[in-house]
Amino acid sequence: MEPSADRPTVRRLIARPWRLAAVGLLVMMLAMALAPGTAGAASPYDVGPSRVYFPQTGHYLAYGFLDYWHHNGDVAVFGYPITEELRDPATGLTIQYFERAVFEWHPTAARNWQVQLRRLGADLTAGRVSLAPFQPVSAQTDANCTFYPQTGHRLCFGFRYFWHTSGDLAVFGYPISEEFVENGLTVQYFERARLEYHPELKGTPYEVEIGLLGTQAAVRDAVNRAPVAQSNATPTYEPGLWYLPEPVGAREVRTPPPGAPTDQAKWIEIDLADQYVRVWEYDQLVYGSWASTGVAAHPTPTGRFEIVAKLPTDGLTGGTASTNTAQSLPAVPNVMNFWDGYAIVGGSWLSSFGSPATNGSVALPLEAAHWIYDWTPYGTAVWIHQ
Repeated sequence: MEPSADRPTVRRLIARPWRLAAVGLLVMMLAMALAPGTAGAASPYDVGPSRVYFPQTGHYLAYGFLDYWHHNGDVAVFGYPITEELRDPATGLTIQYFERAVFEWHPTAARNWQVQLRRLGADLTAGRVSLAPFQPVSAQTDANCTFYPQTGHRLCFGFRYFWHTSGDLAVFGYPISEEFVENGLTVQYFERARLEYHPELKGTPYEVEIGLLGTQAAVRDAVNRAPVAQSNATPTYEPGLWYLPEPVGAREVRTPPPGAPTDQAKWIEIDLADQYVRVWEYDQLVYGSWASTGVAAHPTPTGRFEIVAKLPTDGLTGGTASTNTAQSLPAVPNVMNFWDGYAIVGGSWLSSFGSPATNGSVALPLEAAHWIYDWTPYGTAVWIHQ
């Protein structure tokens, strides 16, 4: 992809201040109206190439599409690219087909929503909506299943776990069918994907897999999938091409500052001056990460708090109605509420960390937020200082 005004050339998303919002159905309903955001496995501030080549399929991936692919699950979620970038004759949008998805570039959308995923699951099953598995059911959420009234379908057991841990609403969308058997496999369709259960692979990472709907769509649409030659100037893709710049200064701290709650078996330090989060067990540092806390107009509170709620995802709201900037992010990951709407969260909307950029909550790179979320029990002390 060559840079131009209407193509995805931006490699990083623009930071916006956000504040934790209440949990509830409204958050889930907002998600249907908004494009998928970032929920990726890689850290948003890592450094790597702007264009790579995949010999597995003979295609390139570049700029905004590469950035989204890399930070939202890469091969495991989307598969390899199976076309070059194309101009969609129906919409005029720049698109690219992958084994399991189709990316669309929306140049007029907010910059953190410019890459959107085509609703492949809904498109490819449009002629099947009258069949029993696609008919809405009457149910309630319980210990094994989550019921989504937005589409009238349940998400249960292994599929629910995979959905939550591999991209959830932002990547897959809501379920649009119940589980059913198709071609000998237990499957379930979502707005943008199909999940498949492979019992022969039970106990492996491949027990649940994402169906090849992108390939199916490419065949249906008769798009050109012929491989192209690799340029000498373009590296072959490998995860090792990306790296995290080594932090300096803040990461050198190994001794708790005066006043730290070192009597606690587990505690989290939020250093506002350094914009850094440290995780301690008594007086031993066990983890650290750059962070982004509240801007001057909406500062992060200082003092000693504790983790009072944990949510795998929750909504953030930011901006003001009077300036026409009010927006919502429906599915921010790894939310750890420590006081009155303030939380430590995965900063899925941020482009970089190490400077204030929120409406008071503490945003972390996704990998760091996931690690701390898993480590943190309810009641963990949170100590915030300048």
